[in-house]
Amino acid sequence: MARTAGSTAEVTRRRILEAANTLFAERGYAGTSMRDIAEHLGMTSAALYYHFPAKEELLSALVAPVIQTLDRFVEQAEHEENEESGGSGGSDQETLIRRFIAVLEDSGRTLQVIATEPTALRILVDRHDLGRRLARLEHLIAGTDDPTMLLRCRCALGAIRMGVMSGHASRQLSGAAGAASPRLADAERELLVAIALAVLNTPMPTGVS
Repeated sequence: MARTAGSTAEVTRRRILEAANTLFAERGYAGTSMRDIAEHLGMTSAALYYHFPAKEELLSALVAPVIQTLDRFVEQAEHEENEESGGSGGSDQETLIRRFIAVLEDSGRTLQVIATEPTALRILVDRHDLGRRLARLEHLIAGTDDPTMLLRCRCALGAIRMGVMSGHASRQLSGAAGAASPRLADAERELLVAIALAVLNTPMPTGVS
């Protein structure tokens, strides 16, 4: 069967996104130009701009699946929380933390681009309302509006983000088997869960309210 024009364009878009993801991870978002991506693919800059008029559009397209996965995770957990109030049970902190780790693992190299590039992060905050999405997640896991608990939650989630990224980066640098995979080793995952739960639940120091 002959390939349609629409399917050809979709294949080209996927190739562009894969190349951008690779180069952003290797050189950084700010250090990668649209010309770099076009040369990597062996296409003209004009052909690249036809599919993505700006580098910001490329980043947004790369991040969209991660944002959608995060939204689904939060919406499902909120739904379970609402059911819990009706007596059918919901998700505890450990379950939510494990699900969040899975979301980050699935984001692969894209997570590295987001978290280590101020320019990329600013684009995501502006275009995808990332701050509101993260605040929603923090409230969900904290289970309260208490400022101290929300701070604990931000610290716990930050530790998880850095743990997932550093684990993936160390495998890439060492050239270990499976380095291309963003999945953590079981021991790494269990350690991250334990660290996050400790941050969330360690008693306050004596004399601190």
